[in-house]
Amino acid sequence: MTTIGTLIDGFARIRERARGRKLLLEMDERLLKDIGISRGIAAAEANKPWWRD
Repeated sequence: MTTIGTLIDGFARIRERARGRKLLLEMDERLLKDIGISRGIAAAEANKPWWRD
């Protein structure tokens, strides 16, 4: 893969991670329970810095 391709893939991963974290904050208690996480865990995940996995 080229350097440009690697950068594009990296940015895509960062964007997808941010989208998933935003969705966690929007989920209600029922949905969070369905996926097995608490509101506190969802908030902790959503508040991670963009560079953290």
